[in-house]
Amino acid sequence: MKRITDAYYNQESARLKYRSLRDSDIEKWSSFFVNNPSDRFIGASHLGSSPIEKATAWIEKQLERKAFGQYGQLAIIEKSSGDFIGLGGIIEREMKPGVDFEITYSFFPDYWGKGYATELAVHFKDFAFNNIETLSVISMIHKDNLASINVAKKNGMTFASKTSFLNMPILIYRVFRQ
Repeated sequence: MKRITDAYYNQESARLKYRSLRDSDIEKWSSFFVNNPSDRFIGASHLGSSPIEKATAWIEKQLERKAFGQYGQLAIIEKSSGDFIGLGGIIEREMKPGVDFEITYSFFPDYWGKGYATELAVHFKDFAFNNIETLSVISMIHKDNLASINVAKKNGMTFASKTSFLNMPILIYRVFRQ
């Protein structure tokens, strides 16, 4: 595996910028956990009861990953507005029989339906295949999250298996290096 560099934490695609998370992002991210119909898909119930507790735990985990030289989620910034619109990136997952690299994303509902999830997914698939010695990447998707299943398919992924993760029924979609 190539060493994770600061370049991972400062990238961009056509309409989006990806940067390191900061403590100052916690308050904005906490609004993700207020009346969000996709909240149940991301497995945050164990992080606390209030939106600020969930956001704090979520972002602190990403900052910890960075401090230990691991891949983690990044802030997603819409280039045209400069708005912080979600989190996404690559997370290393301990899976049987080894390690997988998951493409992850969560957008604020106001930014759904704009193709941003697909743009991010394709970007990080390409990043993984160009920078990580892996034969494939995955997306772990709640079985009822049809929008993310569609994004996985647009990213060239196919259904690989079912599992449980954070007490949720998960479908694993995978794409192999060409």
